[in-house]
Amino acid sequence: MKLNPFDIGPRIYPALAAPLGRLSFAERHGHNSMKRSIRFGFPSRIRQSLHHNLRGDRGSSLFELALSLPILAVLLVGIIKGGILFYDYVTLADAVAVGARTLATSRGVSTACTSAETALTNAATNLVTAKITPSVSFPSSNPHTDSCTSLYAGDAAAVEATYPCDLMIPFVGNVWPGCTLTSETTIRIE
Repeated sequence: MKLNPFDIGPRIYPALAAPLGRLSFAERHGHNSMKRSIRFGFPSRIRQSLHHNLRGDRGSSLFELALSLPILAVLLVGIIKGGILFYDYVTLADAVAVGARTLATSRGVSTACTSAETALTNAATNLVTAKITPSVSFPSSNPHTDSCTSLYAGDAAAVEATYPCDLMIPFVGNVWPGCTLTSETTIRIE
Protein backbone atom coordinates (compact mmCIF):
# COMPACT_ATOMS: atom_id res chain seq x y z
CA MET A 1 0.00 0.00 0.00
CA LYS A 2 1.45 3.31 -1.10
CA LEU A 3 0.96 6.10 1.48
CA ASN A 4 0.39 9.68 0.50
CA PRO A 5 2.15 11.97 3.03
CA PHE A 6 -0.47 14.70 2.48
CA ASP A 7 -3.39 12.40 3.20
CA ILE A 8 -4.29 12.84 6.87
CA GLY A 9 -7.22 10.47 6.76
CA PRO A 10 -8.10 7.66 9.17
CA ARG A 11 -5.50 5.25 7.74
CA ILE A 12 -2.52 7.29 9.00
CA TYR A 13 -3.98 9.07 12.06
CA PRO A 14 -6.80 6.98 13.49
CA ALA A 15 -7.36 9.48 16.32
CA LEU A 16 -8.41 12.10 13.76
CA ALA A 17 -10.85 9.80 12.03
CA ALA A 18 -13.93 11.15 13.81
CA PRO A 19 -13.41 14.91 13.29
CA LEU A 20 -12.03 14.56 9.79
CA GLY A 21 -14.81 12.24 8.75
CA ARG A 22 -17.21 15.17 8.77
CA LEU A 23 -15.09 17.27 6.41
CA SER A 24 -15.23 17.04 2.67
CA PHE A 25 -12.21 16.18 0.55
CA ALA A 26 -11.60 19.88 -0.32
CA GLU A 27 -11.67 20.93 3.32
CA ARG A 28 -9.34 18.10 4.38
CA HIS A 29 -6.77 19.16 1.80
CA GLY A 30 -6.73 22.90 2.52
CA HIS A 31 -9.41 24.16 0.16
CA ASN A 32 -11.94 26.39 1.90
CA SER A 33 -10.09 25.73 5.13
CA MET A 34 -11.55 28.73 6.97
CA LYS A 35 -15.14 27.45 6.75
CA ARG A 36 -14.87 25.34 9.84
CA SER A 37 -16.08 26.96 13.06
CA ILE A 38 -12.79 26.62 14.93
CA ARG A 39 -9.51 27.39 13.15
CA PHE A 40 -6.23 28.17 14.91
CA GLY A 41 -7.95 27.87 18.27
CA PHE A 42 -10.39 30.77 17.77
CA PRO A 43 -14.15 30.22 17.76
CA SER A 44 -15.93 31.62 14.73
CA ARG A 45 -17.39 34.67 16.52
CA ILE A 46 -13.96 35.83 17.76
CA ARG A 47 -12.39 35.10 14.39
CA GLN A 48 -15.04 37.16 12.61
CA SER A 49 -14.51 40.00 15.07
CA LEU A 50 -10.75 39.96 14.49
CA HIS A 51 -11.20 39.82 10.75
CA HIS A 52 -13.66 42.74 10.80
CA ASN A 53 -11.34 44.87 12.97
CA LEU A 54 -8.35 44.21 10.76
CA ARG A 55 -10.30 45.08 7.66
CA GLY A 56 -11.73 48.33 9.11
CA ASP A 57 -8.42 49.71 10.48
CA ARG A 58 -6.41 49.84 7.30
CA GLY A 59 -6.09 53.64 7.05
CA SER A 60 -6.30 54.50 10.73
CA SER A 61 -2.59 54.21 11.43
CA LEU A 62 -1.79 56.56 8.55
CA PHE A 63 -4.42 58.99 9.83
CA GLU A 64 -2.98 58.85 13.35
CA LEU A 65 0.49 59.49 11.96
CA ALA A 66 -0.81 62.48 9.99
CA LEU A 67 -2.33 63.90 13.19
CA SER A 68 0.66 63.33 15.45
CA LEU A 69 3.53 64.11 13.05
CA PRO A 70 3.17 67.94 13.16
CA ILE A 71 3.06 67.87 16.95
CA LEU A 72 6.14 65.67 17.10
CA ALA A 73 7.94 67.89 14.57
CA VAL A 74 7.23 71.04 16.61
CA LEU A 75 8.36 69.23 19.74
CA LEU A 76 11.58 68.12 18.04
CA VAL A 77 12.33 71.65 16.76
CA GLY A 78 11.64 73.00 20.26
CA ILE A 79 14.11 70.55 21.77
CA ILE A 80 16.72 71.50 19.17
CA LYS A 81 16.14 75.23 19.76
CA GLY A 82 16.44 74.66 23.52
CA GLY A 83 19.77 72.90 22.96
CA ILE A 84 21.01 75.78 20.82
CA LEU A 85 19.88 78.24 23.50
CA PHE A 86 21.79 76.32 26.17
CA TYR A 87 24.87 76.18 23.94
CA ASP A 88 24.69 79.96 23.42
CA TYR A 89 24.46 80.48 27.18
CA VAL A 90 27.49 78.28 27.87
CA THR A 91 29.46 80.10 25.16
CA LEU A 92 28.47 83.47 26.64
CA ALA A 93 29.41 82.36 30.16
CA ASP A 94 32.81 81.15 28.95
CA ALA A 95 33.38 84.44 27.10
CA VAL A 96 32.51 86.43 30.22
CA ALA A 97 35.00 84.36 32.20
CA VAL A 98 37.70 85.15 29.62
CA GLY A 99 36.84 88.86 29.77
CA ALA A 100 36.94 88.84 33.56
CA ARG A 101 40.30 87.07 33.57
CA THR A 102 41.66 89.66 31.14
CA LEU A 103 40.41 92.48 33.35
CA ALA A 104 41.89 90.88 36.48
CA THR A 105 45.33 90.68 34.92
CA SER A 106 45.23 94.16 33.30
CA ARG A 107 46.16 96.26 36.33
CA GLY A 108 48.32 99.14 35.28
CA VAL A 109 46.93 99.22 31.72
CA SER A 110 44.94 102.33 30.85
CA THR A 111 42.57 100.46 28.53
CA ALA A 112 41.80 97.56 30.89
CA CYS A 113 38.01 97.66 30.44
CA THR A 114 38.23 97.99 26.66
CA SER A 115 40.66 95.07 26.43
CA ALA A 116 38.38 92.96 28.68
CA GLU A 117 35.36 93.71 26.47
CA THR A 118 37.38 92.93 23.34
CA ALA A 119 38.58 89.65 24.84
CA LEU A 120 34.96 88.83 25.76
CA THR A 121 33.62 89.40 22.25
CA ASN A 122 36.56 87.54 20.68
CA ALA A 123 36.01 84.54 22.96
CA ALA A 124 32.34 84.22 21.94
CA THR A 125 33.25 82.42 18.72
CA ASN A 126 29.86 81.13 17.59
CA LEU A 127 27.78 84.12 18.68
CA VAL A 128 27.04 87.21 16.61
CA THR A 129 29.48 89.66 18.19
CA ALA A 130 27.43 92.71 17.18
CA LYS A 131 24.59 91.46 19.42
CA ILE A 132 26.74 90.98 22.53
CA THR A 133 26.48 93.80 25.05
CA PRO A 134 29.44 93.65 27.47
CA SER A 135 29.76 95.84 30.54
CA VAL A 136 32.27 96.24 33.35
CA SER A 137 31.28 97.52 36.76
CA PHE A 138 32.92 97.98 40.12
CA PRO A 139 31.05 97.36 43.37
CA SER A 140 30.64 100.32 45.68
CA SER A 141 32.28 98.34 48.49
CA ASN A 142 35.69 98.65 46.81
CA PRO A 143 38.03 100.81 48.87
CA HIS A 144 40.09 102.06 45.91
CA THR A 145 38.88 101.01 42.46
CA ASP A 146 36.00 103.00 41.02
CA SER A 147 36.85 103.14 37.31
CA CYS A 148 38.78 101.30 34.61
CA THR A 149 41.72 103.69 34.81
CA SER A 150 42.59 103.03 38.44
CA LEU A 151 42.62 99.30 39.20
CA TYR A 152 43.96 98.23 42.61
CA ALA A 153 44.97 94.71 43.57
CA GLY A 154 42.41 92.93 45.75
CA ASP A 155 39.43 95.03 44.64
CA ALA A 156 36.45 93.39 42.94
CA ALA A 157 35.29 93.90 39.39
CA ALA A 158 32.16 92.53 37.73
CA VAL A 159 32.04 91.65 34.04
CA GLU A 160 28.61 91.13 32.54
CA ALA A 161 27.33 90.39 29.04
CA THR A 162 23.86 90.04 27.54
CA TYR A 163 22.89 88.34 24.32
CA PRO A 164 19.43 88.13 22.72
CA CYS A 165 18.09 84.61 22.31
CA ASP A 166 16.07 83.33 19.37
CA LEU A 167 13.23 80.93 20.13
CA MET A 168 11.40 81.19 16.81
CA ILE A 169 9.71 77.84 16.13
CA PRO A 170 8.08 77.25 12.74
CA PHE A 171 4.25 77.31 12.77
CA VAL A 172 4.28 78.40 16.42
CA GLY A 173 6.11 81.73 16.37
CA ASN A 174 8.43 83.27 18.92
CA VAL A 175 7.87 81.23 22.06
CA TRP A 176 9.63 83.66 24.40
CA PRO A 177 9.71 87.20 22.97
CA GLY A 178 12.25 89.54 24.54
CA CYS A 179 14.39 86.68 25.81
CA THR A 180 17.96 87.65 26.68
CA LEU A 181 20.80 85.56 27.98
CA THR A 182 22.80 87.16 30.78
CA SER A 183 26.04 86.03 32.33
CA GLU A 184 28.02 87.81 35.05
CA THR A 185 31.33 87.06 36.73
CA THR A 186 32.87 88.87 39.67
CA ILE A 187 36.64 88.60 40.01
CA ARG A 188 39.39 90.10 42.14
CA ILE A 189 41.97 92.33 40.52
CA GLU A 190 45.46 90.81 40.70
